[in-house]
Amino acid sequence: MPGFLQRLFTPRWRHNDPRIRQEAIAGLNVERDREKLETLLHDDNVEVRHAALERLATPERYRELLNTNDAGSPLHRTLLDTLTGRERTLLSLEQREQVVGTLTEPALLTHVTAHADNQQLRLAALARIEDEETLIEQACQNSIAGVRQAAASRIDTDEGLERLAREAKRDKQIMRSARDRLNQRREQRRDQDARQQRRDDLIQAMTRLSDQQWEPMLPARYRHLVREWRALAEDADESQHQRFHRVEQLTHSRVIEHDNAQREAQAREQAMDMARRDSQRIINSLNQALKDLEHRATLDAQDVAQLQAHFRLQAEQWRDLTDRIAPSQEDQKHFEALLQRASELTSAWQRFEEHQQALNDAIDQRDFPTIEQLKRTIAWPGGLPCPGLLTHLPEPAAVSDSAPAPSRPALDPDQFQHSLDQLESQLDRGELQEATRLLDSLMQRRHRLPADKRDSLQARLNQLGQRTHELRDWRNFAAAPKREQLIEGMEGLAAADMDEPTRDQQHRRMVRDWKALGDAAASRERSVRFRQASDQVREQLSAFHQRRDQQRENNMAERERLCEQLETLVSHTAATSDPDSLRTIRDRAREAWRQWSPVPRAREGELRQRFTRSLRALQTLIDQQARAVAQAKQALVDEIRELEESDIDDERRADMAKALQTRWRELGRAPRGEEQTLWRAFRQHCDAIFERRNAQRNHKRQQRDSRIDQMQALIDRLDGWMPESVAEQVTLDEAEKEADALMPLPNGPRTAGMLKRWEGILRDRRERLDRLALGTLAERWQQWQPLLEAHVEADSRALTGAPAENVEATLHLSPQAMEAHRLRNERRATGEQDKAREWLEHLRVHLSVLVDAPLGGEDSSRRLDVQVARLNDAMGNMTGPMEELEQLQCRLLASGPIDRDDWQRMAPRLETLMAMLQESDTDG
Repeated sequence: MPGFLQRLFTPRWRHNDPRIRQEAIAGLNVERDREKLETLLHDDNVEVRHAALERLATPERYRELLNTNDAGSPLHRTLLDTLTGRERTLLSLEQREQVVGTLTEPALLTHVTAHADNQQLRLAALARIEDEETLIEQACQNSIAGVRQAAASRIDTDEGLERLAREAKRDKQIMRSARDRLNQRREQRRDQDARQQRRDDLIQAMTRLSDQQWEPMLPARYRHLVREWRALAEDADESQHQRFHRVEQLTHSRVIEHDNAQREAQAREQAMDMARRDSQRIINSLNQALKDLEHRATLDAQDVAQLQAHFRLQAEQWRDLTDRIAPSQEDQKHFEALLQRASELTSAWQRFEEHQQALNDAIDQRDFPTIEQLKRTIAWPGGLPCPGLLTHLPEPAAVSDSAPAPSRPALDPDQFQHSLDQLESQLDRGELQEATRLLDSLMQRRHRLPADKRDSLQARLNQLGQRTHELRDWRNFAAAPKREQLIEGMEGLAAADMDEPTRDQQHRRMVRDWKALGDAAASRERSVRFRQASDQVREQLSAFHQRRDQQRENNMAERERLCEQLETLVSHTAATSDPDSLRTIRDRAREAWRQWSPVPRAREGELRQRFTRSLRALQTLIDQQARAVAQAKQALVDEIRELEESDIDDERRADMAKALQTRWRELGRAPRGEEQTLWRAFRQHCDAIFERRNAQRNHKRQQRDSRIDQMQALIDRLDGWMPESVAEQVTLDEAEKEADALMPLPNGPRTAGMLKRWEGILRDRRERLDRLALGTLAERWQQWQPLLEAHVEADSRALTGAPAENVEATLHLSPQAMEAHRLRNERRATGEQDKAREWLEHLRVHLSVLVDAPLGGEDSSRRLDVQVARLNDAMGNMTGPMEELEQLQCRLLASGPIDRDDWQRMAPRLETLMAMLQESDTDG
């Protein structure tokens, strides 16, 4: 088709002229002509693509096109240019941020971050970059400071921060921030390592505390370790939590058990003190009861019954008391003497009651021999008031009527008046029993009053007697309902349905209340009713009483076995027994004694005395052992005082103090008062020793920390240093000497990391210096070329028969090179060309081996010779690669004579090998 026809019928958007295609785009409808616009997006002309993209530009379409087009396509470049603002933007800033927010391709994000025309857009792209390498690149090279700082803030590894501190030369603030963050992270790790180590130390300390023997300061140490752990537990791992919790629970259990034991011991001590006061109270009460009885003129049945009830009650209290504590030997003897005194009185009263009727008959019959016989049979104990019948026994008539009958002495009226006042006072207080006894005594003594005082005193006595009878009537009136109530209660108890222990308890209470009423409102009918009901209850409780009696027998047997065990223990205990163990046995024996209760009363007193004697002997043994422990602990106090004053190493002194503490714990406890005094003295010396040890440890720890800090500063200084010439080898050697002076460093994760980093820096700097040395050797070879050419010219002339001439050194040569130069001049006149040529080939092969250059088959024998020679040299003196290369260059300089042809054939090969040294330097 002709050109004008083609232009006539071809659509404008497909015209060959890009300008016409661009103008046609303005007339296309986005909805109707989308496919045409899509086609134009791939147009070869950038303006056409830009115009088509402008018609279709939406965030969604941008995302779709960026994800579906190749990175190198023209459309992709247009999309990036319009997105970053390099070309006229087609989207608003918000839309461009929306597009960037959906990008995932790292290359796209990196491009937008580096080339976007807006800081906000760059930051949006930077926020989606995760690769640390890319972040470091942006922090170092991005043209916007805010983007650089945002990228630097997201670098959170030590390696990244180290690179940032070295490479961020464009932004000194970022470099300083990276260095500060790196130092802060290292400081945090050091702190974490220190906290980790301290937590491990706390776990070990708590473990030792849970295993060691008890000492008074153990609870305080436990609480101190717990408080310190709570301050460090926030960043502890689960393993440490579990380990500490396990040993903490063990120690806590020990502390709780000891506290409970202490409280129990205090409670026992208080109970013992109370029991001692109760024993004195019981003895004083019995003693007072007997004294009150001795002051009475006569004695009646009510007095004896009251004394028996009082002694029975006090005896029960004494038995309960001795179940808790063994009374002192003096108190026990005093109590037994009082019981014996009361028993004598009770037995005499029983004999008096048995012979009272016979004595009355003898008195009525005036049978004086029988009266005397009965009086001796009754045998009333001396020092105690007698019954009225024994007080007024008739006396036989005189043998002679002329002998006057002895008359009884008259009473003192004042004393009788005082007794009347006492009787009136007792009536005022309502003390009926005491008033009755005193009234009977006064009625029997009133006939002995003087005649002039008898009438007035007799009138007052009659008046007080009337008041006594009125008081007795009122007591009977009040006691009658109580007796009826007790009778009904006893009869109801017999018919009630209840358990046996409760029935027995209520029965004993009612019997006790009945006896407490004495003879008030007493009648035969009431007594019979109450006794019958009581007998019926006893019959119901007979099986219970049998079981109780059997249980008492069993308890008695157990108590006897306990006494036998204590007696065996006391008789066979070693002189070195632990007093704490003996105290435990004593306390458990008392608990067992109380446990095996009640026992038969008839045999209880003797067995109780046996148990008391055994406990007293055991306590004596405990006191002896405790005193021995006190002496041993005093010796330990003297020993640790000498140890504190001794001139030895603090660590050794602390170890010896720990050994003394172990011996202290093994000794047991001294007597209570001495134990605390000795412990305070011993503890004071221990604290002083451990404080000195801790001060020494802190000083050493500070020195170690100082060495670590110095080593860290050295590492940082060397890390920021990069050698630029071989002459800077001195700096590296001085740094190594400085590091050697700081060794050894304390073990730990931080030290391991520092040494690893130090070795890496040393290795890198040595490699750098080696590469610089290789370059120096290559440069020196180039500098030697004029001198070598001069030697070759001189050798060639000498080989042609001309006189040997010395070549002057126009360069500054090292001593080794100067010696090689001298040998070359010397060999020009004395050397052999063939040997020199072969030696030159040998040196070429040697140089090839050093630079690891390939060799042909013709050089295999020379290669073997070189290797053997190097092995022989290594056996004598191991040289470094740089020294070997330097020696080789000097040998090449000294090799001769060499003619021009041989040198022209060898020189290029040597140049190639020397160039490889230069390449090694460049690669590094």
